[in-house]
Amino acid sequence: VARLVARRADAIVAAAEAIADEARGLQPRGSVVTIENGCDFDDFAGLEHRRSDRFRITHAGSFVGKRDPKPFLRALAESGLEDTVVRFVGELRAEDRAYAESLGLEGRVELLGYVPRRRSLELQRDSDVLLLLIPDAGGRGKGVLSGKVFEYLAAERPILAAVPPDGAAAQLVRDTGAGVVAGSDDVAALTQALVDLHERWQRGELEETPLAPTWRDRLSRGRRVEELADLLRSLA
Repeated sequence: VARLVARRADAIVAAAEAIADEARGLQPRGSVVTIENGCDFDDFAGLEHRRSDRFRITHAGSFVGKRDPKPFLRALAESGLEDTVVRFVGELRAEDRAYAESLGLEGRVELLGYVPRRRSLELQRDSDVLLLLIPDAGGRGKGVLSGKVFEYLAAERPILAAVPPDGAAAQLVRDTGAGVVAGSDDVAALTQALVDLHERWQRGELEETPLAPTWRDRLSRGRRVEELADLLRSLA
């Protein structure tokens, strides 16, 4: 079906270059263009971050496919950070909940389930760290730049990116200075990242991560709309 669509489409728009490369392999009739997801900065207008007596880490989004919280949960257990809580906004699989309990993390894991989008944004903004999880998935995770990456960037809170270290998401987090990167399966690196972030939080040095103006313009949803409009004009 994909090959048939590719051979009939005037153009194909992909959200990541890795997906675009796959589309080009289908021998498409039209051009293949990458237009990544963008940041909706206005979504976070008026939302505040308030310091708490607990170090709050938030993951927004459900666990589907090969996305796996277990290495992070193991790192949290090994960190010994008793004043730290990770909040999962969305669905967490039963086996992952059981794994957290087996590690003795009952008091340090909050399962918030599905919440309205506005509430999810409030929780992200009012977090000390945002947890991004992208599995390697046999190398396929290296090219993933999900919409969640851009939502986290717009929230302007430090990101703990548990992602393929040589992948697109890791490069974006590093380039924007928005957080720290550790391999998604590297428990030792994740543990050290947690300890380092916690120490900065204790010292009051875990500050907001606003994007530089050039990055803000480059990653805005408005810029993405312009790119799509340019493509449509070229096809007219």
